[in-house]
Amino acid sequence: MEDYLIFRQRNPPEAAILPFFQQGFFFNNAEHLCQQSRQPLCVISVLNRTTQRAVARCAFFVKDNRAISPAGAPFGSLEFSQTLPDTVLGRLIDALIDEAQSLSVSTLRLVNYPNCYAPEEARRLTAQLLQREFRVAASDQNFFLPVTDDSFETFIHASERRRLRKCRQAGFQWQHWCCPDLDAVMSFLVQTHQQRGYKLTLPPNRLRSLIQTFPNQFLIFTVRDNVTIAALTVAIRVRTDILYNFLPASNPIYDIYSPMVFLTEGVFSYCQQHQIQLLDLGVSLDGNHQPKPSLMRFKRNLGAHESPKIVFEKSL
Repeated sequence: MEDYLIFRQRNPPEAAILPFFQQGFFFNNAEHLCQQSRQPLCVISVLNRTTQRAVARCAFFVKDNRAISPAGAPFGSLEFSQTLPDTVLGRLIDALIDEAQSLSVSTLRLVNYPNCYAPEEARRLTAQLLQREFRVAASDQNFFLPVTDDSFETFIHASERRRLRKCRQAGFQWQHWCCPDLDAVMSFLVQTHQQRGYKLTLPPNRLRSLIQTFPNQFLIFTVRDNVTIAALTVAIRVRTDILYNFLPASNPIYDIYSPMVFLTEGVFSYCQQHQIQLLDLGVSLDGNHQPKPSLMRFKRNLGAHESPKIVFEKSL
């Protein structure tokens, strides 16, 4: 009997989605998938017959004549075990294409995780997709910090060390806000984004719902000047060993201090204390989704490394 079985599901209830062989990426987990969208959902998995667990998986939603992975998350695409044979990975991709074609959609779109999350798997997946005439629809540079035992100050630029000292001298306090006041969080995010001319990545009600539904994955960190919030971020525990600095914001009146440096130092220390090996600082885009040089320079000054985050598309 063959060790692997391709398993297809359409609009499965959460409990029916195959358990993954490890914790995996949060955005691909059943509980997150089932709240991403009301659009039709297809889940394609590779079942290991011996363990009765999925060792590879991909979910896509059907919307506007396209099959899209994901519908409501920073990434979706294919996630798989390092030991999965290339032949089986190829069969999974072929099954995805076949499933999308059977739904008469025009395009299959896969938003991949940043390559730094799983470099070897990303390399293998890219090769297989390009062989099947997927094209690179978008590729942005994602910035990340490897979490080591080194002090944050040892690898940041001298200019950022000066800003760090300035925040300390001002008496600012860093905090992991374990039981956040969500009204205060939403108000701060909406106000600071409006002041800077940006739109929130998620509507406030949607973000509030995610934080309430997944309190162990959505973490709030702040920098305060006494009781006033100078900077805040919503971070997501993407996997046990990865934290994504998803939605950072700072009060413009504190720009002379650059409290985001102080905030990042605190989040980096949190990672060190909680066995998190990678701190994802995200892409650096402006309001028109174009590269923002000043933000890229800031992240490089924090010692960030760069890794591509690729979107693949195939016309059907």
